[in-house]
Amino acid sequence: MAEPPRARHDQGVGDIADIEAALAAHWSQFGEAHEERGLLWFETAIRHLPYNGVIRAHLGDDADERIAVVTDRMRARAAECLWFVHPTATPADLPARLSAHGLRPVEAITCMSLDLAGWEPPPLPAGVAYEEVGDDDALGEYTELTLRYWRIPPDEQPLVADLQRRLGPGRAPGHRYLARIDGEPVAKGYLSVAGPPGVAALYGMNVVPAARGGGIAAGLTTTLLARARELGCRRVVLHSTPMAVGLYRRAGFGERCPLTVFATAPFKPGSR
Repeated sequence: MAEPPRARHDQGVGDIADIEAALAAHWSQFGEAHEERGLLWFETAIRHLPYNGVIRAHLGDDADERIAVVTDRMRARAAECLWFVHPTATPADLPARLSAHGLRPVEAITCMSLDLAGWEPPPLPAGVAYEEVGDDDALGEYTELTLRYWRIPPDEQPLVADLQRRLGPGRAPGHRYLARIDGEPVAKGYLSVAGPPGVAALYGMNVVPAARGGGIAAGLTTTLLARARELGCRRVVLHSTPMAVGLYRRAGFGERCPLTVFATAPFKPGSR
């Protein structure tokens, strides 16, 4: 797996700080968040990825002890665990230490950002309707796409649906969107405004495989960026899989830094 590009020297540290802060604010909402001695992690009753994990790690001489605190808790619950390794993570040999504790690199991510000043939305693709999730029926459709994407086993699907309801419209600082063709939901995306003031973040973007290639993801990105501007945001950040980097470049995003995801289980979402 190719490593994403390093942070560009002509970009200020503010981009990376916003990316990390937005990610921490977003994922901390998913369950019970803990912040202790350099670690920020979250836990839910859902054992399947990506519903338990470490969001941020700034560790010192006791790094192995701190890693074991989280991994032992997860093993006791038979819960799969992910770990985001940011460019600012410490110690420098954190990846090797995680491997020694049973976590493996499962995804290389490129962190990106776009300043909205001067951004102009391109035309949306014909035949696709983009709408914000505003009622229980639409939330159910959004949840179904989430379950399919992460391949959530049947016994845990009610727990994921309950989490989506608890973080539903009006109950969390964010906005879910669906893309529809002939009334059927074919893509979803989430605009988070939980992070630093004036900064929005795009998460949970995916298109069902049968609907790829028609510009749906580009239109959804445009829709979320337009919503962010309506909300008064000055910058939008995201972290992209290798498959989607080109899409976001064409939308105007610039590459800022790499981020590696480690996990205790294979990381196999259903679509990108």
